[in-house]
Amino acid sequence: MNVKEFTLGVVILILMSPFFSLGQDLRKQIMGAQRKVMKEVKRTNRDAKKIEKVFGSSKKTVNSSTEDSDIITWSKEPYIPNSGMIHDYEYIYSFFHAQQEYTFKNDGDIKAIEWDSLQNVFYKNTGAHDSIDNKYEVIGWHPYWMEDAYKYYNYDLLTMLSLYSYDIDPNTGKNRNPEMVKKTLEDSVVKFIKQQNPNVKVLLSITSFGFENNEIFLSNREAQNQFIEELLSTLVQGDFDGIDVNFEQIPKLYGDFFNFFIKKLSTQLQNVGYSLILDVPYFNNENTFNYSELKYFVTYFNIMGYDFSGEHSDFPGSVAPLNALTNQPSLETCVNDFLNLNIDGGQIILSLPLYGVTWDIKDIKIGKSSYLESLPYYEIISSYDTEYNPIFDPISASFFYLINDAESSKICWFENEISLDIKYDWVKSKKLRGVGFWAMGYSQGSSDIWEGISKSFGVDSLVKIEPIESTLSGPYGLVRSINDNKKIIGLGFLIFAGFLVFGFVYALTDWRVRDALFVNQSFRIVYSMIFMIFSIFGLQYFLVLTPQWSITLGILVGGTGVILINIFFSQNRRKLR
Repeated sequence: MNVKEFTLGVVILILMSPFFSLGQDLRKQIMGAQRKVMKEVKRTNRDAKKIEKVFGSSKKTVNSSTEDSDIITWSKEPYIPNSGMIHDYEYIYSFFHAQQEYTFKNDGDIKAIEWDSLQNVFYKNTGAHDSIDNKYEVIGWHPYWMEDAYKYYNYDLLTMLSLYSYDIDPNTGKNRNPEMVKKTLEDSVVKFIKQQNPNVKVLLSITSFGFENNEIFLSNREAQNQFIEELLSTLVQGDFDGIDVNFEQIPKLYGDFFNFFIKKLSTQLQNVGYSLILDVPYFNNENTFNYSELKYFVTYFNIMGYDFSGEHSDFPGSVAPLNALTNQPSLETCVNDFLNLNIDGGQIILSLPLYGVTWDIKDIKIGKSSYLESLPYYEIISSYDTEYNPIFDPISASFFYLINDAESSKICWFENEISLDIKYDWVKSKKLRGVGFWAMGYSQGSSDIWEGISKSFGVDSLVKIEPIESTLSGPYGLVRSINDNKKIIGLGFLIFAGFLVFGFVYALTDWRVRDALFVNQSFRIVYSMIFMIFSIFGLQYFLVLTPQWSITLGILVGGTGVILINIFFSQNRRKLR
C-alpha cells in the first residue's frame, strides 16, 4: 500500500464517520421502536387473556335421564372479581384459592348448569332454546323446485311451513302445477314434517300472477267455485292446516273483486277449521287491497318484505331495506302503513329474503346499471365470501359485495345473519307477530341463519338459580364465611369491646393495675386504639353499615369510651403512690 492509497483511505473514513454515527443512531431508534412494539404486543396479549377470562364461562352438563340423585355437586375455579389489583396480581390470587364446591337441587329439567363469570350468577339450561316462543310465528316457504330440501329444515325453529305452490288456472280454477301436489301426497311430506315436530302447521301456498290472469279469474265465479271445491279436497287429502294466498299484479279496477273473493274463500275455510294467511306486497299501489275490511277474514297479513330492488328496478339497492332515503319505500314505511290502518301488530308477519341480487355497475359513473341475476344465500356466500369482504349499509341495514376484477364491476346486495338479526330486533320492537323467509332452501341449512332465529325468537332456556350450599376452600372461603356471619361476629366484637371497657374500669380500682398500665400515656393510647377498632368492626358487622358510617360511629363510640376512661383515670390519679 503506497502513501497515496493510505491517505485516500483515511480521508474516506473521515468523510464516512458521520454516516456511521447516523447509522448507529438509526439502529438505536429501530431497536427502541422494536422494544416498544414488543412491549405493546405483550400488553395486548395480556389484555386479551384478561378479556377472555372476564367473559369466559364455565359449564357442567347434566344427564337428567341417568342422574337419579337429589343434588348436583360442582367443583369449579373460584370467582375472580373484575376490579382492582386482583387482576394485576392474579397469580397471587390464584395461589391463595383452590376449588369452590357448589351444590344445586336436581329438579329433573336441567340439561346443564352455566356460570356467568362476569356477574358471578348461575343458570340452569333447560335445553328449550331450540323451540320458538309462543309469542311469535316463524314461517318458511318451501318451493317445489327445492325438491327434498324440506327433509333438512330445523322444524324446532319453525311454527309454519308453506309448500309452494298451487298455481291457479284462471280459466278453470284448477291447479296448473298438479305434479307438485301429487308429489307432496305421494311422498307424505306433511306426515314427515309432523313427525319432526307435530306443532308445525303445514300450509299450501296458492298463487296467481299477472294482470291478465287475475282479471280473468276474479271475474269468473265458476272458476272460483271450482277452485275452492278442488282446494278443500286437496287440503283434506294432504292433511294441511291451512293456506297462504299470493296474488300479484291485480288490476286496479279488480280490487273489489279480489276482496270479495278473499272473504268468500276465508268463510268456507273457517267453516272447516283451516287458516288463511294473505301475502301482500310492501306497497299497496293505488289502494287495490282493502286491508281494513280484510283483517276480519285473514289469520295473518304476511308482508312480502323483499324485492324492493330487483329485476324490475331501475337502480341497484337493498333487497329489503329497513330504512330508505326520502320518499322511497322501506320495511319501516310498509309496516307503518298497516299500523296506521289500526291493524294490530299481532296480525302482521314480515317476510325477509334469503337471496340477493347482483347488478352490473361498470357504467355506474354515467348513470347506467343493469340487473344481472338473483342468487340464493348459499350461492352468494360460496361465490363471494372467500374473496371479498361484505360492506354494511347502515341506512338499509343490509350488506353488499363490491366485485371488481379485470372482466367486470358488480355489486351484490343481500341479507346475512347480522342484518337479519337487526331486522329481527326491529320486528320485535314493532310488536309484530313474527317473521317469514323466502325461501327456506336458499340457505342450505346454514347454521348462522338457524342460530339467528333461535337467538331472537326461541324460548329462553337459561333460568337463574341459586346454589343450595357452597363450600369455599382457602383464605377466600374463610373470608366468605366471615361475610356470611357478619351479625354474629359483629355482636361478638361489641361484647368484647364492652368487656374491655368494663375490665379497664374495674382495673382502675386497683392502684397496682393503674400504676402498671395507665401511668404511661403511650399505653393509654394503645388501649384506646384497640377499643376504637373493636367498636368500628363491631358496629359495621352487626348493623351492616357502609364503611364510612361504621368508621364514623366507631370513632364516636370509641372516642367516647376513651374520654370516659381517661376522665375516670384522672379522678383516681391522686390515689397512685
